[in-house]
Amino acid sequence: MIITGHEEKDAEYYSDIYRRGYDTSGYQPLYQVVLKLLKNFTAPRILEIGCGIGDLGRMLIDESYQYRGFDFSDEAIAHCRRLCPEGNFHVGNVYQAESFWPVDYNVVIALEVLEHVDDLKIMANIPPGAHLIASVPDYDDISHLRLYRDFRQDIIERFRHCLHIIEIATAAAENSQSGANQSIHIFSGIKLLS
Repeated sequence: MIITGHEEKDAEYYSDIYRRGYDTSGYQPLYQVVLKLLKNFTAPRILEIGCGIGDLGRMLIDESYQYRGFDFSDEAIAHCRRLCPEGNFHVGNVYQAESFWPVDYNVVIALEVLEHVDDLKIMANIPPGAHLIASVPDYDDISHLRLYRDFRQDIIERFRHCLHIIEIATAAAENSQSGANQSIHIFSGIKLLS
């Protein structure tokens, strides 16, 4: 794993990106992997952290999953509510335990979130026994704190103390800003006792 040295960005940084029209169409292959992984669970109740503009949330609600999502960008949440008025979206902060309350979920989704934040602090807010479906990219961006180049080894080493990893896969995605094809690594596991 490579530590980039980039500083963590605030909510306004992401709100500005969303205001300019953030395109998530390149993430469709990633979303399809998530839908496939969810078929392995009996009655998944989902909390998505860092839900962005809500397009995955919309898909999950359309598939009749019990879903709740939060993001720290009020601009993102406004977009979510326009996209899916019947959805349960709210402004929250991954560092605040109350954003994870109530614990009415058994699956936590964190797509393209962990590389932007102190991921191990966030893991402490996920209840033991919850299933996590997460992704991390292997390309550099001004907002990425870590890069996962030897992704299997990096993911296992990074999360082995807090997560029983069940599966690691890779999905191709198109970077909406550069137009380049990149790899995003998806992993799932069960949160261990902290």
